Amino acid sequence: MEIKVLDKIFNLLEYAGKTAPVPLIPKEAAETLGMPKSTCVRLLKLLTEKGYLEQLSARKGYVLGPASTLLTGSFYEKLAASSNQILQTFATEAKVSVQLLFLQNDCKINICGFNGDLGLNLDVRRVRHYDLHTSLSGRVLLSHAPESEQKRIIASWKDNRGIFTDKSDEEVLMHLKELALEKISFCEHNFKQVAAIPLKVNGKYVAAIGVVWLPERDHNREEIIERLKKVAVQIEGFMNVETI
Repeated sequence: MEIKVLDKIFNLLEYAGKTAPVPLIPKEAAETLGMPKSTCVRLLKLLTEKGYLEQLSARKGYVLGPASTLLTGSFYEKLAASSNQILQTFATEAKVSVQLLFLQNDCKINICGFNGDLGLNLDVRRVRHYDLHTSLSGRVLLSHAPESEQKRIIASWKDNRGIFTDKSDEEVLMHLKELALEKISFCEHNFKQVAAIPLKVNGKYVAAIGVVWLPERDHNREEIIERLKKVAVQIEGFMNVETI
């Protein structure tokens, strides 16, 4: 049964890829792929929750989502390969956690992340849906998104607004505008110190590098931030050579 379900999921993804950029309509997909419409709708919902598809609206159907981009291997694969060693060296020598992140739609895509403590962990190309309003790196990304996109994402939080609980949409937008004016952002978050820098591709902010460290450890904040700036220049240089 599980193999059959996987087969249906892959068929749906392939069908979405073939119809792109025209949206996938559940009824048409079910008829073309020979599956019950209820099964098709259930799997489409699952793929949307995972970020592989995005539902434009109930009537307009589905298009490929941010996670599907990661399957193609193009820019993200090259960026991960180019940045891994730089970020890993930074993490192990400075004993900090570091992440390189992209914003697509309402997903924060973690290209690569490292924990500089013992037992170094690599976290490559995971899609994070939940922390655009919580983590500093997520907020830095969101603060440089177009205002129309900011409004749409803020509205999607509903009651789950994280640090923005009890704040109106306008107050959240004001906070994001203030954050966008900073070349580098720094704050205390979850009893840790966090710094983040936005990155540009062809003059447009699309990514951020975030660094996290424990304040009780013997870390020099200014030294970490200066090093973060140098790493940002290296990665931003690569990003502007490639095309997203």
